[in-house]
Amino acid sequence: MTDPTTPGQPSPEEMRAYLEQLRDADAVALAAEAYNMLAAGAQVKLGRPDARILIDAMGGMAEAAGSRLPAELATQMRQGVAQLQMAQVQAEREEAGAGGEPQAEEAVATPAGESTLSGPGAPASGAQAEGDNQRMTDRLWIPGRDPGHPPG
Repeated sequence: MTDPTTPGQPSPEEMRAYLEQLRDADAVALAAEAYNMLAAGAQVKLGRPDARILIDAMGGMAEAAGSRLPAELATQMRQGVAQLQMAQVQAEREEAGAGGEPQAEEAVATPAGESTLSGPGAPASGAQAEGDNQRMTDRLWIPGRDPGHPPG
């Protein structure tokens, strides 16, 4: 029950009970819950610049805690980040009006969620012009970098 003098604020008893629950909670479960909250926010915001903040936070969490988490969970977290990065780039492309089929050199997500290169001769194509390489590099996901401003 809440204190009637401060509407919307928990009572001191409620706060103590909540803190006790947090102390007793499994740290791995809390990390997974926080990761899932970030993932849900990122999915809803796909295509918007603020989705990158959430995806980068997920990546930071997976990198920082990955060695101390169960291996399966750490792998799932890294795969989730990679899938959302791919979805974000695709959604940004569609938002910019350049949607449609990916170009031959671009990475696409397979149904299993694995990243693969598509198109004939995609792994090695030495005949690309320097300008093509620059544009391809500009599309890379670099955590923390604004996609609208390639590095100078």
